[in-house]
Amino acid sequence: MNPILYVLYYFFKYFIRFATWVYYAKITVTGKPHDRSQNPCIVVSNHPSTLLDPLNVAIRVNAEINFLANASLFKNPVAGWLLRKLYCIPVERYQDTEGKPLNNAASFRQATEFLSGGGCLYIAPEGSSFVERRLRKIKTGTARIAFAAEKANNWSLGLTILPVGLNYSDPTKFRSTLLTIFGQPIRVADFKEMHEEDPVNAVHCLTEAMADQLKTLILDCEDDAQDQLLYRVDAILRNEDKLPPVEKLRRSQRVLERLKQWKSSNLSTYEDFSKQVFSYFDRIKLLKIKDLHVIQSELYPLPNLKMGLLAPFALVGYLSHVLPCFFTKKITNALNADYHWVPTYKFTAGVVLYPLFIWLQTWLVGKLALHFDLGAWVKWAYLLAYFPLGLIAEWWMKTWKLGQMSNRAAFLRKNEPIIWADVTSLRQQILSQKQIFGN
Repeated sequence: MNPILYVLYYFFKYFIRFATWVYYAKITVTGKPHDRSQNPCIVVSNHPSTLLDPLNVAIRVNAEINFLANASLFKNPVAGWLLRKLYCIPVERYQDTEGKPLNNAASFRQATEFLSGGGCLYIAPEGSSFVERRLRKIKTGTARIAFAAEKANNWSLGLTILPVGLNYSDPTKFRSTLLTIFGQPIRVADFKEMHEEDPVNAVHCLTEAMADQLKTLILDCEDDAQDQLLYRVDAILRNEDKLPPVEKLRRSQRVLERLKQWKSSNLSTYEDFSKQVFSYFDRIKLLKIKDLHVIQSELYPLPNLKMGLLAPFALVGYLSHVLPCFFTKKITNALNADYHWVPTYKFTAGVVLYPLFIWLQTWLVGKLALHFDLGAWVKWAYLLAYFPLGLIAEWWMKTWKLGQMSNRAAFLRKNEPIIWADVTSLRQQILSQKQIFGN
């Protein structure tokens, strides 16, 4: 690798890593990422968050990754030049060629040569990105590239395919959470005999093996309605028993499997349960509370001593972050009308605007400090405190909002006993469904 490009690669890698630390409220990584000292590798993942998916994988892998990217992204000359410099290989889809035959021979050859040299390649095998918690049909291109690379090296390359599950609490929201799970590598050479006997069948079997692995690392809902049902059931379970991210995902997978089985064996009862859950959440939304507050028994004291002491810092943090957040939202809405591309536009706009506003606001604080003879240290103190102040503001506003809801729930419990009894009864009816909540 060119030394200049090597430096740029790692500069961008650690810059993006810092940016994602700001963008997400919590990032959890589990499993064993690929290491550059290992054999060549193809890293594959689900694809619910457009540009952020390859970035969230690449920053966790200790190797220089090349990327297969949609050919449509290369149509702009400037973007095409930049993508190639950032180790992207264009691959055509039918939506890129308007139905014309695909011509990916050169791209597949480039990918094969890269892997033969010991490289690490990222591919989103679904071929498209949608904000949803399910795995779409896996394309066969990844398997064909893998077999081509192994065959070109007489099946001695040691190429593996590493599945990665990306689990976002909500890809479209700033300060959401992300759970990244690295799965077990699949050795391509294990399919050698199958490939020599029937190459087409081998491609389909390797593709199916990738899909099976990925499904164990994510939530694979059948449709949007089931996804929304699971979100609500998860909220109830989380408030009954809060678990760490990985254990929470495993519990959600078990519940999802039960929902699927129930739907296939008794559709009418499943639909009645679904209506019951949605009705419950509609009710508490009208009451302006959350499920957590239905099971709380005490008032949430507002304001408390901690909130009072941190209020000035929260105010400064809010004022420091309100403009970049506001303009990020405005620019995202103005430039993008596709819901599924919101994560990319929001993240990119934030990466551009946040440094700009940090510089402008720090400069302004420095000018004011000089005007009031406070010294240059005030400017540097503000710069160092910028993100901690933002975290304080985030905590303060979240705590205030939850406290208001908690107090409203206490008011309803005391002054509207009939309404409250109806809500709590409906919640208990939901929890009584052993088909879903049983261990």
